[in-house]
Amino acid sequence: MKYLKYVIIFLLFFYILIIPYNMYFEDTIVNYGFSYALSIGEIPYNDFNLIIPLFSPFIYSLVLLINKSIVSVFLLQSLFLTILYSLLEKKLKNKIYLLFLLILFNYPLGLISFLFPGYNFLLYLLLFLIIYLEEYNNDYLIGFLIGLAIITKHTIGVFFIIPSIIFYYKDLKRIFKRISTMVIPIFIFLIYLIITKSLNNFINLCILGLFDFASNNNHINYLLLVIGLICLLYIIYVIIIDRKNITNYYLLLSVLFIIPLVDQYHISYLIISTLFIFINRLNIERYYKSFIVIDIVIICLWSIIAFNYSDFRFVSYNNYPFRYFSSDWKSNYDGIDKFIKKNDNTILFLLGTENYFYKITNNKKITYFDLPNYGNYGYDGYNTMKERIDSLNNTYFIINRSAFVNKDFNQQYYKELVSHITKFKYIKNINNYEVYYKE
Repeated sequence: MKYLKYVIIFLLFFYILIIPYNMYFEDTIVNYGFSYALSIGEIPYNDFNLIIPLFSPFIYSLVLLINKSIVSVFLLQSLFLTILYSLLEKKLKNKIYLLFLLILFNYPLGLISFLFPGYNFLLYLLLFLIIYLEEYNNDYLIGFLIGLAIITKHTIGVFFIIPSIIFYYKDLKRIFKRISTMVIPIFIFLIYLIITKSLNNFINLCILGLFDFASNNNHINYLLLVIGLICLLYIIYVIIIDRKNITNYYLLLSVLFIIPLVDQYHISYLIISTLFIFINRLNIERYYKSFIVIDIVIICLWSIIAFNYSDFRFVSYNNYPFRYFSSDWKSNYDGIDKFIKKNDNTILFLLGTENYFYKITNNKKITYFDLPNYGNYGYDGYNTMKERIDSLNNTYFIINRSAFVNKDFNQQYYKELVSHITKFKYIKNINNYEVYYKE
């Protein structure tokens, strides 16, 4: 009966990702794109731009070796979510259904995006695996997981060692045990970079490029910033009154998810950590059956909304079934798809994160041009990519004019690069997009 419950939870997560919350995928397509590129033999940092270490794209790419469909990724993500559910359940007991009620309700903070696949989620899963292992004092395995966190998202994972230092600074032997295994994943990753001759590009994109990323991606939602500060102060307060609980120190690291992007997606990790601590301190287990019923009702309501929202419909494409499209978005895709099939010349998309969708559904390779965001091209990224663009001949460029003109549209979109492309020969409009040609 116990295992049946987890099978049901797994299937429920899979359904949630596919149907009722399909529209809240956030960076799912980009993360899927990283793994897709790996699965077809591309070398990250050399063949396409990537500003994180490789662990997350590698893990999700394993299922794509069997089948390239994003459904494979959602199946793996459902397994990861089930594992996370079991870890949370060990701490919260039946109170976990209240936490998921708040996540599934999704309004007004959009916490549901937390459930979708990507490096941030995998990092959060590793965080709770470490929290779980702290109860068993398994220093070697904890150290190894900290190493995996570092090669998942180095800018956050490197801080996962701090709770160990705070709690065990008087027991250097335990800290040494953790560090001794922490370096293993890092060393393996370093060997990979050397073998693939991508070390220099990794340093440029993932280390030197951080300065450009932080300086250009400084969009702040001040309401969310206030919410984040409240969450931060609450976690600090709980640490002060419960200093011997290492879990709270680990969850404090969730504040790093919102640096430098204070947006709905990134702050969801901090909010969920705060809710976890808050709910864990409540005495409400007796209401768990009510929470389960409400959870089911919420999922049903979101399912009804998904099938009846405006003119949005589920549309299936190559490698990407169940794409939730409005009639306008479908028209955009059909127009570009038709243009791709009629032209043999090189076609480059600068549409923002949708580049990956157009590439994957047309079985095309991912390139440096497919994530035209600030901070994604390393040191002096603009001039680097400008030189790449200028070196191309007989090439069509398809740009998202709305993202270029509207300053509030996609804050990360590299508008200067698009501005440079508009100097080339204008060809035509394809619905919301514009096509330029460089002879």
